[in-house]
Amino acid sequence: MSVRDQIESLIEAGKSNAEIVAELGTGERYVRRVRAGLQAGLPPSVEGAPVAPKAPKPRISVTATMGATVRPGIPAHVLAMGGLADLVLAAIKGKPATLEALAEKLNASADNIGAALEGLRGKGVRVHETAAGWGLDPRPMQPAWLNGAAQTFVSNDDNTFSFGACGDQHYGSKYCRPEVVEALYDVYQEQGIKTVFNTGNWIDGEARFNTYDLDVHGMDAQCRYLARHFPRREGITTYAVAGDDHEGWYSQREGVDIGRYAERAFQDEGRSDWVNLGYMEAPVRLVNAHTGKESILSVVHPGGGSSYALSYTMQKLIESLDGGEKPAVLLAGHYHKLWSGNVRNVWVMQTGTAQDQTPFMRKKKLEAHVGGGWLRLVQDPATGAIVRCQVELLRYFNRGYYQNRWSHSGPVNLLNRAP
Repeated sequence: MSVRDQIESLIEAGKSNAEIVAELGTGERYVRRVRAGLQAGLPPSVEGAPVAPKAPKPRISVTATMGATVRPGIPAHVLAMGGLADLVLAAIKGKPATLEALAEKLNASADNIGAALEGLRGKGVRVHETAAGWGLDPRPMQPAWLNGAAQTFVSNDDNTFSFGACGDQHYGSKYCRPEVVEALYDVYQEQGIKTVFNTGNWIDGEARFNTYDLDVHGMDAQCRYLARHFPRREGITTYAVAGDDHEGWYSQREGVDIGRYAERAFQDEGRSDWVNLGYMEAPVRLVNAHTGKESILSVVHPGGGSSYALSYTMQKLIESLDGGEKPAVLLAGHYHKLWSGNVRNVWVMQTGTAQDQTPFMRKKKLEAHVGGGWLRLVQDPATGAIVRCQVELLRYFNRGYYQNRWSHSGPVNLLNRAP
């Protein structure tokens, strides 16, 4: 019996998607597509099976589901599981198509196709309409700073700001250190911190060289894994930029605003404590509560490799900025380093990582500074300038020597060591 036949049998037996994934070890997305195809009466060929298409079956229409009024003609299972949206996305990846062509190909009404496209856009998929029809936007994602500051934070009554700073967790990698992220958020909670800035690479993404380093495969699976496992602390909100590598690989290949996609995954888990700041570099306004004077905090996921000295990449980054473009404070990820200093009157912190040294880093002779930190800023109310900066760096260490560290399968296991 094929995998698809087994999935159909389990669906008919009343099994949930999660139960089927656990029993068969197949991907959740494929299970959803098979279920959607069964309930919508789609031909197996649409789902990818190499069989002759069957005659079209009657379309399923509903006017309401889950207590919400919806557009007539949208099947309940499509709204619940996104099955038609997945099929529409697959259909427009190759080349644009009109609503009418998509409706004929997928045996759905034009209204349903339109609703699926709207749903994809709401999740962060960069669909747009051209003269040739609907397709994926081929243009590169633009850095968030081009749109100006997306968030504003007001100082405390004593003219101070306190916030956490971390990044490069790489959820989905078997070298990720989730217990470090939990420990950091424990410290943030103890310090009364309500805001944490994440400098990107919160998931590991997928490329040729990290395939065997992953515990979780697929864009949707990694984003949902992040949403389910990232620390949740009452009163603390994380504001995250998306890097143009790792999670950014999906933006480059799949035509997805990955920051919005991840934020939507958190919302699907009932979480509002993760806010997307945008792509690569996001300015944040630091406004004085008494005078309204302000400075700019920049949350950045830069590029390039590490340098011979911890400070050098930050020096070159800030030296590349014109005088009017410099922020007062800069938080930088990407390099997996912990460091703080002042360059050209800019307070700088590199935010470390929550990923142990990977085979790629080992090959490149790159050290991983596992940890994060938090900052306390003092603002001059008369000018808005940040005149004092206190940084606390929190350093953790590699878990020790590993069994199967360089293997192409299985988890990373800690060896028993003498005390």
